[in-house]
Amino acid sequence: MTKKILFLLLMLAFALNACAPQSPADPLPQPVAETADPTLSPQPLTASPSNTASSAENNRYINNDFGLSFQYPAAWFGPDEYVSGDTLRVSIGSDVVYPYGTDRTEQIYTLPNSYYLILQYTQNNQNTYWQETYQSLAGMQDGESFSDGRGRIIRVRQFDLGDFTGFEYIATLSDTAQTEPVYSREVILVDDQANLLTISGSPNNVEIGNGANWRDLYYSVDEQNQNTFHAILASITFTLD
Repeated sequence: MTKKILFLLLMLAFALNACAPQSPADPLPQPVAETADPTLSPQPLTASPSNTASSAENNRYINNDFGLSFQYPAAWFGPDEYVSGDTLRVSIGSDVVYPYGTDRTEQIYTLPNSYYLILQYTQNNQNTYWQETYQSLAGMQDGESFSDGRGRIIRVRQFDLGDFTGFEYIATLSDTAQTEPVYSREVILVDDQANLLTISGSPNNVEIGNGANWRDLYYSVDEQNQNTFHAILASITFTLD
């Protein structure tokens, strides 16, 4: 692996969060149960009734054109849906979700320590940006990490989702990188029909006090939402051949 690989990886993380994958010490800590946090209180839901079905605890996003559906907390905001050709991008989160392409200066967040997911599904994918990351993760063990002067990736696990197979991992800055925080829980999944699904879960508007370690705080917000991330992942279904 080269610095070019890590640079491309981090650019992918930026792209998924801006337009559309954390850094605990090795080995990677085991998942812990989600705990209540007063800073993550439920917020009113804003969703399009045309593609969302509601239940007492969850909403289900449905896109019949792409044959994709998944559940997410009824208290979350979204979905914001964007379609470009064979690519579907859906954003949801615990704070207000802005439409795709909204300038960052126009995005105003009120909920500290919020959490967002971006799911991007491309049918008959012809892009190759993901392949080096995928192959790098395939050569690592669970909990193993790699970093250079810019970035760090930590493999969490390999798993299957229906006909898809891939990896869950953490993408963050290296210990020596000096820039704004980058910390996300990422998923890359691909099937034998060249369909590609990527999922990015990212802490947002994280409160960092004087002298606090931003990595610890981002890691904490991610841990508090890890069960929700995995529940959304497990709820994904595909209905098209």
